[in-house]
Amino acid sequence: MERIKVGFVGTGDVMLKYYLPTVMRASDTMEVVAICDALADRAEKVAGAFGASESYGDYHQMVERTSADLIVNLTPAQLHYPISLAALKAGKHVYVEKPMARTLDEANTLISTARSRGVQLMAAPTLMLDPTNQTIRRLIKEEIVGKVAFAVANAFQGGPLGPSYMANYESALARAGINVLNRLEDKTDPSWFYQKGGGPLYDVGVYRITLLTGLLGPVQRVTALSGIRTPERTVSHGLGGGRTFKTDEDDNTLVLLDFGDATFAYVSASWHGTASEAPPLEVVCQHGTISLPRSTRGEERAVRVHREGKWEEIPVEGTPWVIPNGLPYFAQCLLDGTPSVVTVEQARHVVEVMEKALTAARTGEAQDLVSTFDSPLDTPVATPVRS
Repeated sequence: MERIKVGFVGTGDVMLKYYLPTVMRASDTMEVVAICDALADRAEKVAGAFGASESYGDYHQMVERTSADLIVNLTPAQLHYPISLAALKAGKHVYVEKPMARTLDEANTLISTARSRGVQLMAAPTLMLDPTNQTIRRLIKEEIVGKVAFAVANAFQGGPLGPSYMANYESALARAGINVLNRLEDKTDPSWFYQKGGGPLYDVGVYRITLLTGLLGPVQRVTALSGIRTPERTVSHGLGGGRTFKTDEDDNTLVLLDFGDATFAYVSASWHGTASEAPPLEVVCQHGTISLPRSTRGEERAVRVHREGKWEEIPVEGTPWVIPNGLPYFAQCLLDGTPSVVTVEQARHVVEVMEKALTAARTGEAQDLVSTFDSPLDTPVATPVRS
């Protein structure tokens, strides 16, 4: 059976915990042939542990020499654009973790380069593959509780320097079956999340904006408040352990989105807080509320709807979405020659929303959006992912 040859760039947490185990489980459609990391010894260790025949310490060399058909870009956000661009120019398909780029101009360049080279580009997060989000979208389209008035979506957490994140590192890799670079002292330095080009808006806020635009369509106007609330932080463990550094990217951002026709949404994105009892998403409509409850592993999934004075649960069927689900889906699209319902045009629009949110916060003036996209999903999509 034909398989897509995959090359990974980046051997950090997301690659080890999520993407690499997913590719290994989907070995009938994907084959790992190359690993690249700026720390060449990490690339060699991962390649050796998982049977990849190629390892690189320089992504320029990788994209020019590798036998991989598909480059998976899992590097820090500041490197997403240049590495993806290099891979596309080399004639490789590209799957890039969020955000696909930092600016609208960069996103436009990636899309035009992919088209001119005749290759495919997909950007995470692929949230609209989730049957739960498809269910919410269907309920909104059916106006089960009337038209949408506003939505609230929170994305705040302690961030990758938080004590719970560090405490769970080794156990998370153990659950994923990873036995290489799996000690806490092997963990990559997460300080880039707090440096220019990082920040919670582009790292976790991107999930909520992607979901909201997937449910409600393109944003017309955006405004925001944003700044640095915690100016100094310390890396507690791993390769950067013990180092104190200054936060130089906004770590506390609140965004208001205008979808037109008096339909609004609020998004928080912050490297603060440790827990919340609020649902991750609530959609308030003319005659009721649609709520996405927080889920626990093993629970039956459902969307909650409040109407006529009471809550009811709408069951959700299908494979739950997790972070790497988009990769096997993309590989299957490449093998089958079928178009994806996850579009780079939506990812580009989300990039513009985030870029202009920070511009609005800096200038004090709401910003109009110029990009748009067609609604990505009108029918359920089967996701070829193994649990």
